[in-house]
Amino acid sequence: MAFKDRFPLEIEFEIDREKLLRYLLTQARLGCFAISLPFASLIGLSLFSAKMVPYRNPDLWFRAGWLGIYMIGAVLTSVLFSSILYFSYFRPSSRLKAANLRLVVDGPYLRLVSGGFVLHDRRFHFRDVSSYSTLQGPFLRHLGLKSLCFRVSGHPTSQPLSVIGLADADWVRDTLCEIDASRELPDASLPDPTATDVDR
Repeated sequence: MAFKDRFPLEIEFEIDREKLLRYLLTQARLGCFAISLPFASLIGLSLFSAKMVPYRNPDLWFRAGWLGIYMIGAVLTSVLFSSILYFSYFRPSSRLKAANLRLVVDGPYLRLVSGGFVLHDRRFHFRDVSSYSTLQGPFLRHLGLKSLCFRVSGHPTSQPLSVIGLADADWVRDTLCEIDASRELPDASLPDPTATDVDR
C-alpha cells in the first residue's frame, strides 16, 4: 500500500535515551523525597510535642532549638526512606522506561510503546489522532527536551497523551501532521504503480 506523503511506510522516531533517563531519574528523586518528607515531618513534630510536655512555659529559644533538632532529624529520615524507595523501585523502573520508549509510524497507525516493569504497547489509527503540539517547561528546557502532545478520540482521559524524550520533537510533530493528513482516511492511499503499454 502506498500513500500520498513522501515518507516510508514505517518510521521509528529517534529517542534521546540519555536525556530521557536524566529526566526520569531527577523526577524519581524529587518524587521520592516529596512522598517521604510529610510523613517524616509529622513524626518529628509528634516527637517534639512529646519532648515539650515535661517543661512548663519554655522560652522561645529553647523550643526553637529542639524544634530545629527534630526537623533536621525528620529531613535525614526522609532522605533515608527516599533512598530506599529510589534504589529499590524507582531507579530501575526509570531505566526500563527510558529503554522501552518507542514512537513508530506503522502505515496508517501510530504506535506508542511505553512503561517500565509493565510494558504498555498502544496503536492508534491516524483518523483518531489529532492536535499535535510540543510543550517545554523550565525543567525540560534545562535538559534540552520537549514533550510531544497529541489527542486521541475516545481516550479514557481528557488530557492529551505526552511523549517526552524525542531527539527532535518539533520535526516529529511536523512529520506526524503531514503523515496524518495523508493516512487518516481510508481512501488516502494510492495504488502501487504498475507498468503500462506505451504507444507504438
